[in-house]
Amino acid sequence: MADSLVLTGVKDVKKHTGTEMLLTCPKRGGDTHLIREWWKAGASKCYVECTVFDVTVAGTGTVKLVIDSNMSTNLRIDHDGAFNFSFYGSNEVKRAALFTSAFELIEHYVFPSISGGKVMTVTRGDYASRPTAPVPDTSITNVTVSGSADVSDGDVIVYSVTVTGDATPYTYTWSATNGSITAGQGTASGTVTWGSAGAGSVTCLVGSTNANFDGATGTDTLDVTVT
Repeated sequence: MADSLVLTGVKDVKKHTGTEMLLTCPKRGGDTHLIREWWKAGASKCYVECTVFDVTVAGTGTVKLVIDSNMSTNLRIDHDGAFNFSFYGSNEVKRAALFTSAFELIEHYVFPSISGGKVMTVTRGDYASRPTAPVPDTSITNVTVSGSADVSDGDVIVYSVTVTGDATPYTYTWSATNGSITAGQGTASGTVTWGSAGAGSVTCLVGSTNANFDGATGTDTLDVTVT
């Protein structure tokens, strides 16, 4: 998504094309918020009257865009849908800043009336970070064990497992009834040495070491007849 608007004065919003930027009013009443001067270092700071927009991206979070505005301000603000902003026609506005929802400074902007050129973005290593969308969980969707289902007593057979999903890298745990796993444990190919005549099976349990794995392991069992 993206959003755009024009701020006129300290509270009038025009040509608003989206819903991500929302003008907010202070709890004390009035049209502007009192914000400490973010562009000055040290504890000795004054407060300035500013226009504040809550900027929300679904599934990501909310930041506060603060404009050092006055009654003559005219400023177009474009938001790209990822907490990045462009400013145009900055009449009677010198500074703006981006804060977290808890008013931790992320970055601030110096407009041409001060910078003498383009809008200048100021960041520092100790500033806060923009909210980021959580990484979606990864999962295992299907597990299939394949190989010979008709074997003889003492046969040594290699079985393979095919996994679908996006939870790579996978983990593999092989087991067998009426047989023993003699090689390939922990890999996508398990070797079984089969026992005496009768029914048997080979099973592979698949998990993942992916940091975003949803935890739902997958398993498949292949029934085997030993003659």
